Amino acid sequence: MGCGASNNVAADDSQHVPNAAVKSTSSRSLQEDQRKQQTTERVSPAPQASTTASTLNTMNVLISCHTNQQQIAEQIKNNLSKHRFTCYIINETTPESIVARANLIRWCNVFIVNISRMYQQTAFCMETINYAKDVRKPVIAIYAESNFQPYGALGAISASAIQSIVLTNDGVSENIIAQLSNIISSQENKKNTGKNVTDPEKIQTDNNRVNLIYNDKPCTVLICTTDEGLPVAKLIYNEFSAKNLNALVENLSDANATCSVRQCIVFIPILSAGFEKKPACRIAFEEARQLQIPIIPVMSAIDWKPQDWLGITVAGATYFRIYTQVSAYKPLYDSNRMTDLRVAVEIACQPRPSQAEREQTEMKILKEKIEECKNKLQTWPPSRKVRTINSTTDRQPVRVAIAEPNATLAFNHIHHTITRMDIKAPPPILDEYGLPKRVQLDCMISYQWDNQIFVRTVYEDMLMREVKAWFDIYGSMQGNTNDAMATGVECAKVMLVFLSKPYVESTNCQLEFRYAVKRGKAFVIIRTQPNIQMEQWMTEAIQGFPQYNAFSYDYLEKPINGVPTIDVIVQAIRTLAQAQPTETIDDCSAELFELRSLLDDARDALYNDAGQTRYKTCTRCNQQFDEFTKGGCKKHRAYYMGGTILEGRWVCCRQQATDSPGCEPCDHTDAVRVYTQNPDYGTWTWEPA
Repeated sequence: MGCGASNNVAADDSQHVPNAAVKSTSSRSLQEDQRKQQTTERVSPAPQASTTASTLNTMNVLISCHTNQQQIAEQIKNNLSKHRFTCYIINETTPESIVARANLIRWCNVFIVNISRMYQQTAFCMETINYAKDVRKPVIAIYAESNFQPYGALGAISASAIQSIVLTNDGVSENIIAQLSNIISSQENKKNTGKNVTDPEKIQTDNNRVNLIYNDKPCTVLICTTDEGLPVAKLIYNEFSAKNLNALVENLSDANATCSVRQCIVFIPILSAGFEKKPACRIAFEEARQLQIPIIPVMSAIDWKPQDWLGITVAGATYFRIYTQVSAYKPLYDSNRMTDLRVAVEIACQPRPSQAEREQTEMKILKEKIEECKNKLQTWPPSRKVRTINSTTDRQPVRVAIAEPNATLAFNHIHHTITRMDIKAPPPILDEYGLPKRVQLDCMISYQWDNQIFVRTVYEDMLMREVKAWFDIYGSMQGNTNDAMATGVECAKVMLVFLSKPYVESTNCQLEFRYAVKRGKAFVIIRTQPNIQMEQWMTEAIQGFPQYNAFSYDYLEKPINGVPTIDVIVQAIRTLAQAQPTETIDDCSAELFELRSLLDDARDALYNDAGQTRYKTCTRCNQQFDEFTKGGCKKHRAYYMGGTILEGRWVCCRQQATDSPGCEPCDHTDAVRVYTQNPDYGTWTWEPA
């Protein structure tokens, strides 16, 4: 991923307010009442605080949790209050107002997240930790479920926490409180005040109450704006209309404005200072959040960033900077911002099952498979494996020896520039249940934006060699940037890091790198500058992995023992990728996880009853697989040639070794494979491939 400064950071996150007075208020659940045609902005009670005697230098602590972990959060809050910390709890329902929620996160000095499956799957929980990351709050991760490891944005942000604590059977013990107290006290107490931070006890959420009238105009895309953003809104409308996208522009600056947010599929707010100040915009935005309508923000103001409630609502979001027609259509390689926006909208418009719908479909199928196993087994239930995850330790990658490059015949490199002729939303990739699934990748490209032109050139070379890579500016960055980045790390076998001084100094790049270490990814390093100084943990992470100097593209064209450096790098990526086992991401509820585990244990029992070994070794990649494994291997889609006039290589991907890793996804096999020559052409293939 290209790492740069966060687009969503408030202008000043160093604000501090005086201690809040002790006040107890009960939490309210989010009302599931039927929305009326005319809605008034919600009024939320002040969140509950806990503190001891007033002290000017107390630290402000925000504890974020899902309501299923509320009891643990209350224990932490009550115990930390005895250590002179002012503590608040924020969950998916309290406080209800996005103004109060955003203010709490800006107000705190330390952000504690209680990690659970329900937190991971609840949008209103995830927006809080995304915003905490955007405004650079120190994060402490509390792991309350022993069989769950967070993934996506939650996994990436928690991997870079200043402290990680796993709760055991003892729960919130005195020892844990002591650890929390020590780490909180070690953080800087920022005392500056700011206009966009308010004492949580004094926050007012009923100012500028207005009525927003909803209408029933159906539309695919609702472009919501104020007077400031109207020219940009019309520009987008004209583009979408030309592409047959049903769009509607609504200017909420108008006194008699109505809103179609309840009728749209995608919500595009045109962000500006005026938009953030308009209560009607806030109501429309909150309605879109409640209805879980995809929100794709467009920034229409130059050198402006959200200061108040907008910060939390767009935290981590991929948004598009469009100020004028020139900026909208200015070429960005083979695309432009308007085209990228349209593709993002097309992707958001694709029908996708909700998490609950997806899980219901899979659970139904799993229950049928479990019943089949139950009917075949002599005893039920089967012996159960203990599935406990230590979320504070890093997964270890497989390190393998990389063969020295060598070519005695002609093995020239030719660079090809790649241009997409038609840029449109790709169709979703579905799993065996007909549901969207993760794509297995050879590598993820990790770099700092200053190197983008160079990196894109290398990416083109990798495409020509059939390397499946995650690259942010080539369609991989959609939706939440933290989620997209984390998913890229999770799906990749190898991290291809373009190491530079700005990379090492970038907070976002370090977040990405740290998550790759957490997930146990292999590394291939391209140093784009000399004399790069890294922290010890980064140095240790890449130790033993291949590293290359490429201070310009010319370095990649130079041969190493007759092999162009770019080919040496690609072959190293393939070799390392093949050696890494496929990682299973536990992206489901506790109920679905239990069914998956039960089916796995039942299948173990079936093989044990039959006296057979469940897992086989693939004769192509040497990975373990069973009859239920889908994909996970690669074969060559073409043939091997050369060795007399030209250096021998697979024509599909330029790999030199006859038994090199393949380039086309396929299922594993345990069949005996024979290297076979075609006498008519003198080429070679494996049978079976």
